[in-house]
Amino acid sequence: MHAEVCKTLAHPLRVELMKVLSDGERRVNDLAEAVATRQPLVSQHLAVLRHLGLVRTRRDGNEIYYRVAYPKMVQACDLLREVLQEQLTTGDGLAARWAKDDKGEIMAKLEGFLGKDFDLPGDRLYDGARQYWVKSEAGADGDTAVIGVSEPGVALMGGLIELEVFPEAGEELVVDQEIAFATTKKNMKYFLSPLAGRALEANPDATAASVNENPYEAWLVKIQPAGGWENQLLDAEEYAQRLKGTEHATPAAAEAAKTGKSSPTCKSVYSGIKEG
Repeated sequence: MHAEVCKTLAHPLRVELMKVLSDGERRVNDLAEAVATRQPLVSQHLAVLRHLGLVRTRRDGNEIYYRVAYPKMVQACDLLREVLQEQLTTGDGLAARWAKDDKGEIMAKLEGFLGKDFDLPGDRLYDGARQYWVKSEAGADGDTAVIGVSEPGVALMGGLIELEVFPEAGEELVVDQEIAFATTKKNMKYFLSPLAGRALEANPDATAASVNENPYEAWLVKIQPAGGWENQLLDAEEYAQRLKGTEHATPAAAEAAKTGKSSPTCKSVYSGIKEG
């Protein structure tokens, strides 16, 4: 637990959010304005803080307010903030690298996966089992979860050939319900919903080519998710670490990818495939 907390607070934006919350509870829009960062990215980092119990929430009608769970954590964050400020001054360390990028364009690095290196956008969460990304957008009726296929996920399938997206607006979805079907260069695949909620829109412009070429823009479906959905997913760094621990990040997998062969247990990737 100690290591997880330290890892979580190693991110400059999370430290800054804790500092702002030390002055009292805030809505996510207020926090985004205070730290000059886009609201969806702030929501993702708040989800990480909430998952570890560092912040708590209170609902007032349609509004959700965040507050620091343990006031003593503010003292620890103050010390971290001083260190990060020194890093900005010297140009060294995580804070300096973070400041050089746009706050919405932070990338987690995944190296040596199927013999390739990938950049994972930090402005969204990830489903480590299904290889999806899920990005939060503010909607009139609350959070909207935008779902797409991660670039490593596309690589695992060898690329898509044909794609069909299913949900109709207003349809109530459950976890593992079919939301899309594709033929790939390796097999046929059913895409199963990572979240429960109400379908808002299927992307009419989503094609196999668009997902292959720009997977982080070519979303599949937007849903209004059930509460607590962020806790089921991983941030970009956690997702990268999860994939680094799989057989697909080994030299054998890299060689198999070059020759077009599957790794020994590659069939596990297609756990969502159904025979019909």
